[in-house]
Amino acid sequence: MAPDEVIVPFLDPESSENTASVALELRERLLKVEEQVLGQYSSTAAYATLAQQGADQARSEARADHERLQTTIIGLLDRLRVEMNGRLDALESRPAQGGASLTTDASARVAELEERTNVVITALHAFGQENVRLRQQVEELLAQQMRTDGWLVSSGSASELALR
Repeated sequence: MAPDEVIVPFLDPESSENTASVALELRERLLKVEEQVLGQYSSTAAYATLAQQGADQARSEARADHERLQTTIIGLLDRLRVEMNGRLDALESRPAQGGASLTTDASARVAELEERTNVVITALHAFGQENVRLRQQVEELLAQQMRTDGWLVSSGSASELALR
């Protein structure tokens, strides 16, 4: 302020209110506002932490489900391969009774088995892609919900919020 400016007092000097009492009231109000802001931040951080934990849990459950499915399918394919090899060996060890028809029949069965295996592999690949796409959608929906509910500040992300 310029030294020649007239300073207007905050309180009217002729007022019956005491400067100390007004300052005390302002201080009390400021403390209440500060408590409310800290409480809001704490609850927001708690919600963000819970949401992050939920997302992490869902991600780990999806990963575990995917691994269990993959292990099951690989086990079933191995068992099928062993059974088919056993059957083919049994067919080859039989005495020749019209060997041409047995060989043609076995070849057709092997071709059909290979076709079915290719279908299973294609389905597994599609399942993996769908799993990745769904995981991305869940992450996008979580981030959108957090932005909508006001959990995120403009300079942060969901992973940066935590209850401290």
